[in-house]
Amino acid sequence: MKTNIFSIRILVPLFMMLLSASACKKDPNEGLGAPRLFKPGGISIKTEATSAKITWAAPVLSAKLNLSYLTEFSQDSTFSSSEFSIKTDTIGAVVTDEKLIVRKKYYVRVRAEATATQPESQWQVSSGFSITGEQLFLPVRELEILETQFTLRWKPTAGLDKITLTPKDGTATNLPISASEATAGVKTVSGLLPGTTYASEIFLGSRSKGLLEISTLATTVYTTILNSGADIVAAVNAAGNNAVIGLNPGTYSAGSANFTLLQKSVTLKSTSGNPKDTKVNFKEFTLRGTGAGIGLDGIELDGKASGSLYFINPTGVLADAEKAEFASVKINNCIIHSATTSFLRANRGAAAGDYKIDQIVVKNSVVYDIGSTLGYICFHLDKLQFNALSVTKSTFYDIGQAFLSCSTVIAGSPPIITVDYCTFNNFGANGRYIFMDAGANPVRFSMTNSIIANVPRPSGTVNGVTMRATGAGTTLVFSYNNTFNFTNGSGAALTQPSANTSQAGNLAIGLGWDVTTNNFTLPATSPLRTAGSSGVAIGDPRWTY
Repeated sequence: MKTNIFSIRILVPLFMMLLSASACKKDPNEGLGAPRLFKPGGISIKTEATSAKITWAAPVLSAKLNLSYLTEFSQDSTFSSSEFSIKTDTIGAVVTDEKLIVRKKYYVRVRAEATATQPESQWQVSSGFSITGEQLFLPVRELEILETQFTLRWKPTAGLDKITLTPKDGTATNLPISASEATAGVKTVSGLLPGTTYASEIFLGSRSKGLLEISTLATTVYTTILNSGADIVAAVNAAGNNAVIGLNPGTYSAGSANFTLLQKSVTLKSTSGNPKDTKVNFKEFTLRGTGAGIGLDGIELDGKASGSLYFINPTGVLADAEKAEFASVKINNCIIHSATTSFLRANRGAAAGDYKIDQIVVKNSVVYDIGSTLGYICFHLDKLQFNALSVTKSTFYDIGQAFLSCSTVIAGSPPIITVDYCTFNNFGANGRYIFMDAGANPVRFSMTNSIIANVPRPSGTVNGVTMRATGAGTTLVFSYNNTFNFTNGSGAALTQPSANTSQAGNLAIGLGWDVTTNNFTLPATSPLRTAGSSGVAIGDPRWTY
């Protein structure tokens, strides 16, 4: 009997404990205060360029209640201060760049407001977010960046009223935008410091509508500066190696004389940076012997008056057959025209590789009326051992029978040939491979983001394949280009080589150009404005905006 009494005394407390535990499980909210149960759920944020959409889950105790919410925005995760707040009766809010400063990090917190039966809830806090802002600025043209000024372009927009210009580690300056400038979409900023990086931000009222970072060019140290009418041939022929000759605006004439670069490299550069106000009438730039090279920047070069055959003509010191290692050819922001035979003829060496050069660079330039006699190629580089040919952001039209020939087999690393963001019109003849004839010479060729039209020249014929390049190790890329009126001259469309060639994103959209066209501006609604490899316009950028 004692044993039974002891068992009952033990079991009764255990039974009561189980009942108590069971009762607790029936109310999962017991012990939770109303502010906690009334708290909104997790916050979700979706950002776009000029806005952020904030949403959250309704509180647990929100059924059948007409709730309102307070959202507070702060640049401080502790909310020691608040930038602004919004009240709403929905589980979401949208804020725009009218309130948010673009590229600034914000935090948002949300609470349910008090009702007749409930106090206000606790805060639900988000992680950080920001909006990137609208980008109305267009990319800056390289040729419009000078030492003390640059030109800003944007999508024409009424209401834009100022640009804030801030040099690195300097003080911001506000530049007003007039109503006409806003709708024209362009402003030249002058009085800048050379070699300085500036942040340029454009505003519509208090809202940022674009940001660019631009660095002005470093100060050019000129060896000498000439004025219009000076004897420019004598100045070049007398200059020392690596001399930089500045040309003030005006016209300079070579007459019947060649510019002779005898085992030296010289740069001619306009002081204005504008080829439309600085012109040189040339007959030929002759590069003679090892070390000879040429740099040209910001100049119009016209060969018509002097009856030019070649623009650049490398040769030996005394004879063509001499071996020579030339300095580089670098051309930027120039307008070059009227040489009847070739832009650059470099095939005079006695044997393959007797002539050598590191780089040939042409950028931000316009080249036309070259090779009209159809005797040589625009870039006639047979026998020349070169490391790189780079032609970018430039326009070529009326340039003769083909663009490039480099068909002599030369031992060593294949040259790298790059053509990018260029516009071509009206060239090709005599059955040539219009882009390149490399023969069995190994090359690495890339033509991208370019527009090619009206091939061949009137009454001409060209090979049905654009390139010949069969050397071991050759690679060819032809991508993100647009071609039209692009045939062999007998009605058949031109094709790219079947071997060693990769292609992507090419188009065939007509633009209405003919063989006389010299203004290649893209139509405002043209799909070519977004057809590039990075989603921007193809062709020479000068024709985009």
